[in-house]
Amino acid sequence: MPENNAPNDMEDVVDEILVRLSREFVESTLDLLDEMDQRIDALEKGKGNVEDVCNYIQREIHNIKGQGSTFGFPLTGRVAHMLEDYLLNVNKILADNLADIRGYLDLMVSLINQREPLDDTERTELLTSLPTGKVGTFSGQQSKDVNVLLVMPSGLQRKLVSRELLSCGFRIMRAYDCIEAQSVALDIVPDVVFVNYDMSPFTGREMCHVFSAIEKLRDIKIILLTSYDANDAHIRDLPPSVSVVQKDKGFTETIGSILIEMGLFGTFEDRA
Repeated sequence: MPENNAPNDMEDVVDEILVRLSREFVESTLDLLDEMDQRIDALEKGKGNVEDVCNYIQREIHNIKGQGSTFGFPLTGRVAHMLEDYLLNVNKILADNLADIRGYLDLMVSLINQREPLDDTERTELLTSLPTGKVGTFSGQQSKDVNVLLVMPSGLQRKLVSRELLSCGFRIMRAYDCIEAQSVALDIVPDVVFVNYDMSPFTGREMCHVFSAIEKLRDIKIILLTSYDANDAHIRDLPPSVSVVQKDKGFTETIGSILIEMGLFGTFEDRA
């Protein structure tokens, strides 16, 4: 009776398709990165519109961010994610920002050409060394180099929290759901995570418990933003690494006090 090799044949077909798609991703992404670099070069020579170029880069970088892991280049996708955050953090693109953006583009080209041969420690060191477009700290205050992960839906509240943290000189990355937050946290191991209670596909409370169950993440400080009262059952029995902040009128001041208690600021000095 003839041997049935159909399953193996199917696996071979799938492997061939994945290899082809990965190759196409490499070719198209390198072309895109080259096009972005040329547009940055034109801006440096006084040609083109800065806003148009940045909007173009944001669109294409978002696509690379989403496709990187799918086609075997997760670190390239994470670098694209960080460039996306960088562009959100910068209010006005200046010459230094163009140099930073070009640095991101060059790094992605290098990672793709090298097939990302970095271990976990090297990945974290690389990602936490990248510029984030943070602004200077406010008068008289010295901040440490602090990595913050925001796990919040896009909107006014996230903009408000981002602005306050950037004004403190913190480095900010954003995650748009709790699953992405876990992936980002494993890569950069942030000093503190802000998470909204109402998130998907599971809640901020559930994400706190997930982090506490992962050895690499369990010691990360988490600030859970919620509309529930302090005694509500929804926010009881949280891991010890979690601080709860009610989203009332004074919630930004409360956040500031918690960050000071965490030791994320240096000293305050009076200036004339």
